Amino acid sequence: MRRGFKTQAEKLALKHRAAAGLSPRDRLDPRAFLQRIGILVWEPADVPDIDLGHLHQLTVVDPDSWSGVTIKVDQKTLIIVNSSHPVGRQANTLMHEWSHIELRHKPNRADRSDGGLLLLSDYPKEFEEEADWLAGCMLLPRDGLLFHCGAGLDAQGVADHYGVSRQLATWRIGKTGVKRQLGARQY
Repeated sequence: MRRGFKTQAEKLALKHRAAAGLSPRDRLDPRAFLQRIGILVWEPADVPDIDLGHLHQLTVVDPDSWSGVTIKVDQKTLIIVNSSHPVGRQANTLMHEWSHIELRHKPNRADRSDGGLLLLSDYPKEFEEEADWLAGCMLLPRDGLLFHCGAGLDAQGVADHYGVSRQLATWRIGKTGVKRQLGARQY
């Protein structure tokens, strides 16, 4: 990650959270946040005229092959999230996709569907890491982690409070230095 990005992302997340009326201690509802800023969120079943075979493939046969996709149609931005994933994972997916938009990441590749929709994909590894970090900052701000972990919540308690996966909570607690700062409690 480029120098200074982590600090920049924490500040950017706090700015967006404050604009939404949230403190670092509060849970962020990704769907409400995205709706507030004009980004549509759909699940695969919401796609008009989707072939039922494709829907079955995406959500039943091979749901682990994808998490989310951002589509731009005219001036509208739409994120389609994998509804077969747990809600905590969907939260991270939505914020990850938003992070690419917010950071104005340009993909290595852009495809156009038969219907003329622009499908963006294949971001460079550095962009994926930045989107992961900013998504984590939005969902689990360091200041909030410090407060909640300091008050005795473990990774599962933090995950439950913020509505994310335990895996994401554990990653953020470790990567932000909160665990070390609080004396390396068992998370």
